[in-house]
Amino acid sequence: MKRKQTRIEVWFSIGFLFTLIAAFGTFFLGLSLGIERTEAKYINLKESFLEMETDASYTQQELLTFYYVAYQPYLQFKNEYLKLESKLGRTESGITASNLIKEVQRSSQTMYKQISEHPVSSSSPLLTDAQRDILKSLKLFDEGLDKYVSLLGGEKGPVLLVELSGDEFATSAEEYGLRAQNKFYTSIMKWCAKTDSNTPKEFALKQDTTTKEWSGYSLSLKNKAVSDVMLSSKLYVSYQPQDMTAKIDQMINSGKAASLGLTHVSAIVKVLTETEAVQDQEYDKWKTVYYASEHLPALPFFSVQ
Repeated sequence: MKRKQTRIEVWFSIGFLFTLIAAFGTFFLGLSLGIERTEAKYINLKESFLEMETDASYTQQELLTFYYVAYQPYLQFKNEYLKLESKLGRTESGITASNLIKEVQRSSQTMYKQISEHPVSSSSPLLTDAQRDILKSLKLFDEGLDKYVSLLGGEKGPVLLVELSGDEFATSAEEYGLRAQNKFYTSIMKWCAKTDSNTPKEFALKQDTTTKEWSGYSLSLKNKAVSDVMLSSKLYVSYQPQDMTAKIDQMINSGKAASLGLTHVSAIVKVLTETEAVQDQEYDKWKTVYYASEHLPALPFFSVQ
């Protein structure tokens, strides 16, 4: 009898462990499927066949249209979301924290509706994809934030901030936002390549690029390289690629990089990101000094006055 009971206990333990493993697997599979379905859900843009890139792709007008229709509204939401993170860290009231999240969630819904109503030209595939990435990002933020809204007041702000920073929906939403940014700056580089024979159509920064080599690149190439870095490093921040570019150039031209023994661009980027030295609108401080003669499309954030 004792031996039979032992066998039953063993089989019960094995069954319990199997059930536990299956439950965890089902949870993470469900989470993954939920994110994937949300990514594809509610996007009002027609999934029509994208035209191939031609000489007519990435015109000044198409870049400007994308900026006003999709990019600028998304930047507005992005700044609201980043401010939310700052506010939550200082909010002890569960009700107030919940209301702050609800306000930003409404903003994601508003921006989604606004951006989806004005599709960009399909003749510029990267811009079309970028708009879809922005819509996916906004929808994922909407779904993710919804989990932390409570009419009766839930957790305190600092607790919600920790939960939000590790949320799978928010992480995926940020990645789609960075993808859209990368495609936009790649499109800008392609516009420059069409109008300037010295600008290549494709470009990727090498890990061992020296500060001397970097100084010979145009602004459009530098910005594209920085947008690559921001995507790979998951830098979902308030500043734009041209802001980091300007800070890199300022460190090189002022001699600070040399005095710190930084001879490669990758080392400068590492220092800037680890010390959070790049500020929003850094480009504006230096645009008349370094970039007044640059060949760029007439986009608002590049204007030199």
